[in-house]
Amino acid sequence: MQNQIIVLDGPDAVGKTTLAKKIQEKVPNTRYLHLTYRWKDKIFDYHTAAIHLAAKWSKLSNVIIDRWWPSEACYATTYRRTSAWPLQGRFCDRVALKHGVVYVNCLPDHNTIERHKLMKEMRVEMYDNIDKLCDLYTDLYYGNPEHEDKGNYIDQLILSGGMQQIPYCLPYTIEKWGAHLDQFVDLIMHVGKTHRECQWKTALDPDDHNILGHRHFAHRLFVGEIVNPKYKGVFWPFYEYNNSSLYLTQALHNLWLNERECAFTNVKDKDGKVDLRYVEEAQRNEIDIIAMGNVAADTMQKHKIEPDGIIKHPSYYKRFLNGEGFKQIENDIQEVL
Repeated sequence: MQNQIIVLDGPDAVGKTTLAKKIQEKVPNTRYLHLTYRWKDKIFDYHTAAIHLAAKWSKLSNVIIDRWWPSEACYATTYRRTSAWPLQGRFCDRVALKHGVVYVNCLPDHNTIERHKLMKEMRVEMYDNIDKLCDLYTDLYYGNPEHEDKGNYIDQLILSGGMQQIPYCLPYTIEKWGAHLDQFVDLIMHVGKTHRECQWKTALDPDDHNILGHRHFAHRLFVGEIVNPKYKGVFWPFYEYNNSSLYLTQALHNLWLNERECAFTNVKDKDGKVDLRYVEEAQRNEIDIIAMGNVAADTMQKHKIEPDGIIKHPSYYKRFLNGEGFKQIENDIQEVL
C-alpha cells in the first residue's frame, strides 16, 4: 500500500511548522513539501504539480504538504475578493480522495492573533491583520449557515456544515494539542491508514491514472471516453480547469453535489485501450454508473455492462447548446441520480 500524504492548512501562527516537524520526527521517512504564493498566476497548475509530485514520492515515503488548495481559497477570499479558480478545491479533492489524503485543519485558538503580532516583530509577514482570515478558516471547518455564497467551493463546504463532517479531516489547535503532539501524530496516521485501506488498492498507485474519487465514499461513477491530457505525466479523468472537465464540474457545483460522493473514470486509458476496471468495481460495490456520451455507453454495453444512467458527453452541452447547456446538463444529471 502507498504511504500517507498529509495536507496541513490554516492561517499563520497556528502551529503548522511545529506539527510538521513533529510528524517528521515521529514518523520515519517523511518528506516535506511547502507551497508558497510564488506562482500566483498559475496556482491551479502549481497545486496540480504539487499533488502529482507528492503522489510519486508516496511510493517510497510519507509526504507532508504544507498549504494546498484551502490556502488559495481562503487567502483569495479574504485579501483578493475572489480566486481565479473558484472550483479548484473540487478538482483537488478528487485527486486527494484517489490517494487517500488526510487533511489537518490547523485552526486559530484564543492566542493566535497575539502570536501573529509577535511573529511580525521577528520576521516579515505577508499580511498585517489575519482576523477575518482566521474567521474564514474556522467557518471552513465548523460551518456557518450565515456565510455568503460567492461561488467558491469553500462556500458550499461552509454552508453544508464544514469540513468537520469529513472523516479524513482532523482539527488541530495549539491550545488543545500543543502539549500532546505525539498523540496527535498517532491519530493522523491511524486515520490515514483506515482511509487508504478503504480505497481500491490500484487507485492508490500514482501510475494508475484512470480513476479519481474513493471507493468508500462514492455513490456514483461518472464515465467518459478518453482523457485529453493537458499536463505532462498527468492523465486523470475530468481534471482540467477548462473545457469539458470544468463544464461538468461547474454543473456538479451548481447542483450542490457532494464531491466525495462522486468518482470519475474513462472507458479507455490514456493509450486508447479499453479499461473498464473501475466500472466493474463500481458494479461490485453498488455504485451507480453514469455513462457520459455514446462511446462510453456503447463500450460498456458491448462488455455486458448496463449503466444506471446515460447522459450526453459534457462537450456536447458545451459546444451545441450554448447558453442552454448548463440548464440541460444539470437537468439530465438530476434525472439519472
